[in-house]
Amino acid sequence: MGCCRFGFSYGKRDCLQGEEADQAFRQVAKEAYYVLYQLSNKVWIMENPSRLSVEDLAKEEDVYVVDKQFTWTYVRTHETGWFGPYFCRR
Repeated sequence: MGCCRFGFSYGKRDCLQGEEADQAFRQVAKEAYYVLYQLSNKVWIMENPSRLSVEDLAKEEDVYVVDKQFTWTYVRTHETGWFGPYFCRR
C-alpha cells in the first residue's frame, strides 16, 4: 500500500487533496468500508460507518479507508499537514 501513497504524493494518481479529500470522504462514508494501516496485517470492517469520522482519523498516520467495492480510497499519511489527506475514485 505504500506505493499507493507515493502515487498520490508524487502526483501519479489523480485525486483530491486536503480539505477537498476530507469533504469527499464525509460524503461517501455512509456505506460499509475497510480500514487498513500500512504497517499492520489487521483490517477493520466498519459496518456502521457513522462511528468513524474525518476527525477521528485526524491524528492517524498511514491509514487507508476503502469501500467494500473498492470504488474509492481515502488516505491519511504520516505526511498529512504537508501532503494529503488524499481521496480518489476508481
